[in-house]
Amino acid sequence: MYNSKASNLLRLPLILLMVFVFASCTSTKKVKTPNGISEIQYMDINGAKQYVLIRGTNRENPVLLFLHGGPGASATALLSKFNGALEDHFTVVYWDQRGAGKSYNKHISKDEIKVKQYIADAEFLVNYLKSRFSTEKIFLVGHSWGSRLGMYLVQKHPEDFLAYVGVGQELAAFEGELQSYQFTLQRAKETNNQKAIRELEEIGAPQSGDFTQMYSNGFWGLVKQKDWLLKLGGERYGKTNYTDWIFSIWFSREYGFFDLVKYGKGSGFSAGNAIYDPDFNNFNFFEQIPEVQIPVFFISGAHDYNTPWPLVEEYFGVLRAPYKEFIKFEYSGHSPVFEEPERFNEEIIRIYNTANAR
Repeated sequence: MYNSKASNLLRLPLILLMVFVFASCTSTKKVKTPNGISEIQYMDINGAKQYVLIRGTNRENPVLLFLHGGPGASATALLSKFNGALEDHFTVVYWDQRGAGKSYNKHISKDEIKVKQYIADAEFLVNYLKSRFSTEKIFLVGHSWGSRLGMYLVQKHPEDFLAYVGVGQELAAFEGELQSYQFTLQRAKETNNQKAIRELEEIGAPQSGDFTQMYSNGFWGLVKQKDWLLKLGGERYGKTNYTDWIFSIWFSREYGFFDLVKYGKGSGFSAGNAIYDPDFNNFNFFEQIPEVQIPVFFISGAHDYNTPWPLVEEYFGVLRAPYKEFIKFEYSGHSPVFEEPERFNEEIIRIYNTANAR
């Protein structure tokens, strides 16, 4: 007698295996325009194999290099989903930095997770892109940690860049974290969240710009404060978790299940080890970078208290630059690039045209 239930049970492992294999296969959609480019590379960058995806409908368009946050938080999959429209206007370079996303591997040493190493890697990639696409200047966009890396680059090599866009700009370790903590505690009191109030008061306000010593219980105090910041509305606008973005990464064409696992490992490894680099701690661009030589644009979410937008606006007011703009997104937190992608894409195109006309 045919047993349909037993048959279905026998087929279930095969179906699950097929789904698992499918979720593990990754590629990038081919750009079919005559002069388009859709290319995946694992480049040897200063001795480490790093993932670089290059896409655009016309390889003669200006080169846009995006520096993701973290350290260790690759943005390739999210950028591809939310900001792919930029590929009609730019040759977009998506880069998983050393130790991040597809560039993570179990053999990476914690000694590689240094600010100076990230700068050297970015310099290598910029020089490669300038040579590869026969261009003198790159259009540079950085988000969160990537915005700090971007500022180091434009300060050191202004001749390499047409303009710089800092999104969720990192500026000063102590003052930024102090404002972030104060906002989180204030929101906890406004919402009468007794658990949050108790835990935040136990952590206490930051005492230094050294992430290993910032709170009385060290790095984990910082982690706990950021967790409450997300839950209380100072990280994302209208959302209190990252579930939708996690699924966007998992089901992207460029990333699969194994890549999502690597993403988590790389993010934890890179962020957990970067804090022990003295160059990562106690930075203050008010003192270190009072002036830049190229047009600079800062984009901040009105609900961003991870890298607090009031501090970005303050820095914008004193920074000396040949041209500068401060742009606030009213319906975004720390990531306007993904929270208001249509407006973000339009602003990036406008910004490029503004800088290029100067």
